[in-house]
Amino acid sequence: MTETKPNGTQFEGKEEYVRSVFTEIAPYYDEMNDTMSLGMIRRWHRFMMRLAGDVRSKRCLDVGTGTGEIALMLAGEGGEVTGVDITPRMLEAAREKAAARGPPAGVRFELGDALDLPYGDGSFDVVTSGYMLRNVTDIQRSIDEMHRVLAPGGRVVVAELCKPDNRVVRFFYEKHLKYRVSRPGRRRDGGVAIGGRQPAYEWLTSSVEGFPHGREMAAKFSAAGFEDVRFYSKTFGAVNIYAGRKA
Repeated sequence: MTETKPNGTQFEGKEEYVRSVFTEIAPYYDEMNDTMSLGMIRRWHRFMMRLAGDVRSKRCLDVGTGTGEIALMLAGEGGEVTGVDITPRMLEAAREKAAARGPPAGVRFELGDALDLPYGDGSFDVVTSGYMLRNVTDIQRSIDEMHRVLAPGGRVVVAELCKPDNRVVRFFYEKHLKYRVSRPGRRRDGGVAIGGRQPAYEWLTSSVEGFPHGREMAAKFSAAGFEDVRFYSKTFGAVNIYAGRKA
């Protein structure tokens, strides 16, 4: 079983490196997400919407919004949505996607840091996030910030990739990452190191190694003050979806 790292993979200069990675992959991020998820990502997002409940006219924040897929789903359900991300190029992609689809009313995309969200206490009724926590320098602080900006009674729903615990499933999962993700990703990123570190798609796959998940991650949501914390393992353990409520 893979050793769990309580705060994920950390190193000096991680924030700038991650920003550079996502600047590089923004044009094909959605395509590779679909590949990494075995085509299941839309189902995961629909499950997240069910956990979020009725969002009509509710103030929603999508943290680490990337290309805006979850934010746009929330807006399509009638939420008043803000998508926040640290990478300007990802936000550009989100705005381009929204424009191409004919953006629903009530969605905007803004620059901001998940570790220091630029919003007041209790500003939102729903907070979501997808596949972001592996990329922050402090997982607990990010979750604490989600709790801070939620109003009492608000709900949090967060999805994150993880390496399956089952050894048989993990064997096939690793083969999938190697042959269906890393190799096609190498054709995209050219194997070019970023900031003297890994190429973009090596980071996306290696950042799953040892990442806390399941009960270990649920405990972080409880530590932030969330109640009724639950997690759901999907696609043989390739993703965990966490949900909780602010008292």
